[in-house]
Amino acid sequence: MIRTLACGAALLWASSLPADELRTLGAKTITGTLAAVSDAEITMMTDAGPIATPLSKVLTLDLRPVSGPAPAVKYTAVRLLDDSILHCQSVAFHGNEVELTLLTGSQVKMPINFLMWMMRDAQLTTLRKKFDDILAQKSRRDRIVILNKAELSALEGTLGDVDAKGETIQFRRDGADAIGAPLERLYGLIFYRSEASAATPLCRVYDIDGDALVATKVGLDDTDDFALTTSFGAKLTLKRNLLARLDFNIGKLTYLSDMEPIKVIERSGIGLVTRYRKDVNLDGEPILLDKQYVKGLSLHAHTELSYNLAGKYKEFKAHLGVDARTGSDSQALVSIYCDGDKRFGEVVSVKTNRDIALNVHDVHTLRIVVSSRNFLDLHDHATLADARVSQ
Repeated sequence: MIRTLACGAALLWASSLPADELRTLGAKTITGTLAAVSDAEITMMTDAGPIATPLSKVLTLDLRPVSGPAPAVKYTAVRLLDDSILHCQSVAFHGNEVELTLLTGSQVKMPINFLMWMMRDAQLTTLRKKFDDILAQKSRRDRIVILNKAELSALEGTLGDVDAKGETIQFRRDGADAIGAPLERLYGLIFYRSEASAATPLCRVYDIDGDALVATKVGLDDTDDFALTTSFGAKLTLKRNLLARLDFNIGKLTYLSDMEPIKVIERSGIGLVTRYRKDVNLDGEPILLDKQYVKGLSLHAHTELSYNLAGKYKEFKAHLGVDARTGSDSQALVSIYCDGDKRFGEVVSVKTNRDIALNVHDVHTLRIVVSSRNFLDLHDHATLADARVSQ
């Protein structure tokens, strides 16, 4: 009887847990419990039974929130060549290899040439801001970063080998002999890397501490934990209760507001140009058409935006309309060109909001034009909410 009650309580507790959530490229959401991950698909156990989704169609799989490191936790931030961002309780150098121990306890080993930069005491926001300022100063040289009386300074030169004990790293400045810089006395290291990782990423793996590790393979092992293969060939296991999210949207779906146009034309018949806005309306407020949208582009006549799609995408989608709060009388002409070929052209008003879906297979340049039928380009504007391209 006690066993039955315990099992019932466990089932009740499990049923109260937040459901896992899988989002697909077709804007479908599947909620349930993650059952299996393979090289081909992800299977979710739902109220309707198991549902398998090909990996090529998966955008994200959310298991639990990403909370990030606790405020009082001391850690070293590390960025890798493949854009992995890690929060480490320790960083140990062994010759030409580096071993990272994450806050979760997971360990990652890799060649040192996969390291882009590292900074100690990253939990201190003031120092982190100063380190970010140094990173923003573009340089074609390696740099060591030194902390002196709450100030950071960077010295340019060439970083070399780490000694056998992992205590010093060779550093040579122009016109000077190489020295063995003590690693424990350096606040940070910044490596100049000119080549990206050659491995093709499958997804970005987030744990509850906010570590974002790029993986080329992911699956469940015999103990139901996650087995990962990184882009630098390392294999590691991440406990299932520590994993927060699998993000497969590496180029599959891209919002135009997250891209930089390769060409922008903005003009006005009266000489008062209204600049286009990203993810807000022309007044800087949230986008509101038939509902509120987080992503999108707002353009006043006359504006032309050209984007380089590089022939990588298959479909362009958006919800086209007029945000009445910035002018309800607008009747802008919206035209969309694919490599110079006009694929769409309509006058849009407050009453004619509509969805757009265009085939952009093998298209290299997508051009969006918002124009006016009056000479002075007055009043007319349009919003392309959720404007995105997908593979």
